[in-house]
Amino acid sequence: MFKPGDKVKILDDNQKGVVIRIHKTRVTVLNELGFEETFNVKELIPDKSFEVGEIVHHQPEVLHLNKPADDIQEIREIDLHIGQLVDSYIGLSNYEMLQIQLQKVRDEIDLARKEKRSRLIFIHGHGSGKLKNELIKLLESYPRLEYYDASFRKYKLGATEVRLYG
Repeated sequence: MFKPGDKVKILDDNQKGVVIRIHKTRVTVLNELGFEETFNVKELIPDKSFEVGEIVHHQPEVLHLNKPADDIQEIREIDLHIGQLVDSYIGLSNYEMLQIQLQKVRDEIDLARKEKRSRLIFIHGHGSGKLKNELIKLLESYPRLEYYDASFRKYKLGATEVRLYG
């Protein structure tokens, strides 16, 4: 198990950092860029390869939200398969189904910003690639976010991870 001050690497990501807080199976890490991010303990491994200067610990601000702060930092997975979004898609055209899926993406990004989430994963599957291509076009229209293929180990090439900033 980790403890504050431990140096860690984030699996499936080219990041390193220092553990600053631990809450059950969630570990908050101060990364090399000075940002705090929270990960599941299974996403981290000890890192003995780098040295970090002085670590400044500070008390986090108290958030007055309906959800506990730990829940907000969970990575939200959104399944965009049409069968997950509507009761029945019989009679819907491909265009109508795509619009429902893209509206779900817009709604989830808006909700994530309101909840101050930093990470979302949109599961689009493999298929012909049409949904993924349209998802990328939509994401490119948003400011203050970046996107990339989600963990290959977990999703193969069937999901896109989105990081939201500010």
